[in-house]
Amino acid sequence: MLASTTLLLWGVAVLLLLYSLLRPLTGRPGKNFPPGPPGLFPFLGDYGLLLLINYRHLHKAALSLGDFYRTKILGISLKNFPSIVVNDLAVAKEVLNRKVFDGRPDLYLARIRDKDFNRRGIFFTDGPSWKEQRWFILRYLRDYGFGRRFPQHEAEVNSELLILIDQLRYGPKHEHENAIMRDGYVKCPNVFFSCFANAFLQIVSGERLSREETGVLYETGSNAMIFQRNGDDYGTILSYFPSLRYIYPFSRKYNVIRKASLNVNGFIQTIIDKYLRTFDENHVRCFLDLYFREMVKCTPQEPNFTFQPDQLLLGLVDFFFPAISGATTQVAMLLERLLHNPDVVQRMQREIDEVVGHGRLPTLDDRNQLSYTEATLREAMRIDTLVPSGIAHRVQEDTTLRGYELPKDTFVLIGLDAIHNQKEYWGDPECFRPERFLDDDGKLCLAKDLSLPFGAGKRLCAGETFARNIMFLTLAALMQNFNIRQPPNARLPDLSKRNTGVIIAPEDYWLRAASKLARFYKTKVLGLSLVGYPSIIVQDLDIARKLLARRELDGRPNLFLAQL
Repeated sequence: MLASTTLLLWGVAVLLLLYSLLRPLTGRPGKNFPPGPPGLFPFLGDYGLLLLINYRHLHKAALSLGDFYRTKILGISLKNFPSIVVNDLAVAKEVLNRKVFDGRPDLYLARIRDKDFNRRGIFFTDGPSWKEQRWFILRYLRDYGFGRRFPQHEAEVNSELLILIDQLRYGPKHEHENAIMRDGYVKCPNVFFSCFANAFLQIVSGERLSREETGVLYETGSNAMIFQRNGDDYGTILSYFPSLRYIYPFSRKYNVIRKASLNVNGFIQTIIDKYLRTFDENHVRCFLDLYFREMVKCTPQEPNFTFQPDQLLLGLVDFFFPAISGATTQVAMLLERLLHNPDVVQRMQREIDEVVGHGRLPTLDDRNQLSYTEATLREAMRIDTLVPSGIAHRVQEDTTLRGYELPKDTFVLIGLDAIHNQKEYWGDPECFRPERFLDDDGKLCLAKDLSLPFGAGKRLCAGETFARNIMFLTLAALMQNFNIRQPPNARLPDLSKRNTGVIIAPEDYWLRAASKLARFYKTKVLGLSLVGYPSIIVQDLDIARKLLARRELDGRPNLFLAQL
């Protein structure tokens, strides 16, 4: 009798579970909710429908649904969460500048990043704690060069770019560099990890890793890319059914994302621990000391967060992540785009030669005169939108948008990729045309740049200025010194085969940076005269190895810079 009762109870439990999972979603959130599917897709809601339409690019699936329902504000249901996707520039600007839309949904993908699965950091949090933390971090990072001109930091970035140029020109010097440099070719975006990461570390800690120490940066960058490529712009299925992390094959993806994220955290934690061990409240060395000083004053109180160790860690990760994996991927996509547009490369090179020459690297002071180079970068961020759906917003109270009623906690996704390809604003959005951002005199015209690669409003990406600056300096330095080449017999990259995760990213690829002067004279050993000093530049790996093994070439020139 007891066994029969137990079986009956288990049977009822299984039936209730199946009913809750497989029943169609009943109707739509309200009578005046934006147009979209009727919500009849079982188990996953309209997330399943998006996967069915285009599982590789969910933002394109949402755009297709919007076109089908003839709306720029698409209403969908992600499991039990009412959601809208905005695919129009004017509506997007309204959403991004209204306080009611500044919330963030509680996505499990964001919780995976914390070792205890708490909501921490800046990107995926909201409320008074978020405001306090965002203000403090931005306010004091700014003192060390984040988001503004800062000569000391620009000098450090210049040094990093010189190391990058040396890597591209002469190949690996340390064992860890062999994985990303091979036979004169470099791996993209990986080759940029060290330069971009060090630029951010200099701001946070006042120090950067030396070239021989940067193996950990390449490893950390690879882990960041694993997270970026395996997530998606809707939070993955794990955000709607977290328990699937115990079931194969979902468990495999969960473990990959979780391990990669914690590995990135682990690196940042080593930086924090290094400075915490020698912290002196009366002697501020860098931003970290300022935060430690606030931590001493505060006592954490769940569920809110304040100045506490786990919040410092995720707060820094939220700025470090885009630097090491976001901006580097944007540059990698631009280089692919330039392979298809050699005329753009030549025009940038002419501009840089005329304005800067070859005696020094381009600086931010040159930016106003390098209009075409800046326009090329802006066009790259438009046509190759890095984060196609932005980061999801949450409606903080019942509200309306363009006549539609949106209940509290509605998810809001901004279709940045769709907006950057609206014909009514761009005319020929499918064309890579930097000239669209120039005026009749060939000068940069900011009024013509309607793109939103970093969002807008209170949720504007806090690292916008940092990212724009370092990407500009990197692009200008590359164009000044090199021509980009593919391996022999390689086809031009197929730009339609990029994958969409949290960001859009190409597969890793190999590229050669060929010196401009050496190519002009068709030689691998270029002879120069530097103010009366006979000099050579070697552009061949085999020749370089032979020369470096010869004892008579071990000397150093007597440079006045060294005496200084």
